[in-house]
Amino acid sequence: MEQIKDLLTGILFTPTRSDQRFATRENQIRYNNIKARQKRKAKAEIDRALDTNRNILKKLLNDRKEVIKSHDYLSGAGFNFGISTHKIEREGKLLSCVYEYALMNIKDEQFLITKT
Repeated sequence: MEQIKDLLTGILFTPTRSDQRFATRENQIRYNNIKARQKRKAKAEIDRALDTNRNILKKLLNDRKEVIKSHDYLSGAGFNFGISTHKIEREGKLLSCVYEYALMNIKDEQFLITKT
């Protein structure tokens, strides 16, 4: 049988299955954990900002259907306007969304916050 190189250690081994890429199960787990850690680390800053934005909007809206807040108020609360999950169009206006919450600039830097 042909030997192949373990993706984690680089050591040559003889695979027992045709799709085997690691010499041991432990190497496979370690390799996948390293990859997952790298992915989480790369996304951490954006995920943290999204979580902060969502928590701010959730707290402001509470049990209400909608609320109006100023740009200064949201900025003071720590809201990051450069981070959102998606945009939707409603009534001809583009709304910036953070998960299930939407912000619509209504006038003079006033934002209508609703739950979508």
